[in-house]
Amino acid sequence: MPDPMLPLPRLGALERRVMDVLWDCPDDLCTRRVLERLTTTPLAYTTIATVLTNLTRKGLTERFSTERSWAYRPRLDRNEYVAGLMAQELAVSDDRARALHHLVRGLGPDDMAALREAIRQAHASA
Repeated sequence: MPDPMLPLPRLGALERRVMDVLWDCPDDLCTRRVLERLTTTPLAYTTIATVLTNLTRKGLTERFSTERSWAYRPRLDRNEYVAGLMAQELAVSDDRARALHHLVRGLGPDDMAALREAIRQAHASA
């Protein structure tokens, strides 16, 4: 898990696509396998290798040696990443209650139900 004292980095478009591949696959992936799953536009192997190296440097993936290459896995899941970004943004607000009010006001019925359930579960486990 990335250091909780360090801010989570925002992802560029290609970084996001690479993370989506990693998040969607239960297995560790080498650069070639990530590249194979990015089918919408042709990309160079070296481009994906660089993106994976940068994601590791940013603390979002971990890299480990396999027999012939590096393999990568996310250090946190997609929901942990999104929640971390939301918490970071909320932390910079000068009026957290008002920021939350604006957020909740924009939620649809399904998201409101999910939020109510998350609050219920948080209270139950506290």
